[in-house]
Amino acid sequence: MTLHTSTYKGKRILIILNDGTKLIGKFKDKKSGAVYTEEHGRIPTSMMKAMTIYKSPQERV
Repeated sequence: MTLHTSTYKGKRILIILNDGTKLIGKFKDKKSGAVYTEEHGRIPTSMMKAMTIYKSPQERV
């Protein structure tokens, strides 16, 4: 199964890596097997377990 790795530019995303680390950043682009964020730079999709749009606890009220 493949990851859904695209969304609107500037959208805040949550990335969960294979080792369980969670990264939150603004989506910049998706090119050739990698996702680019403003805060973390290039993240290869092979290192990712999941990616989703991040909603902070304040937005869930």
